[in-house]
Amino acid sequence: MVRIIQRLDNVKHDYEALKEHAMGDFKVGTIIGKLRAIIAAENVEVDANEAKPIKIKPIKIPANHITFLSAYAANRYGHAIAVGEEVHLPMSLKKTVDHATFLASLEGEIQKDDLLGVLILLPVEMLK
Repeated sequence: MVRIIQRLDNVKHDYEALKEHAMGDFKVGTIIGKLRAIIAAENVEVDANEAKPIKIKPIKIPANHITFLSAYAANRYGHAIAVGEEVHLPMSLKKTVDHATFLASLEGEIQKDDLLGVLILLPVEMLK
């Protein structure tokens, strides 16, 4: 009998070890990071002061990388404030984000292929 372990099984196993909010210590492996453009994959109308999910062109995040969003405004209508995928995965696994949360400052329309922001990726080494 062969049992195929799905990705979700790996995630559940990793989370069983977490007994508190601390997720572990880390060490930045190098000063060299990666910059990835967050690009809209659909047309979306936004209203001022509205947070809206937007499909984005997929961005691959390697295992053991942390991400930051650049604080520099990249879109005239507002800012990408988060990126994600359907199922949250631990840092130890590869991920592909495919949507962003966009906080609009102005009313307007985001066009497919518009730049929404910049994602910064840094490699880390888990110590615990």
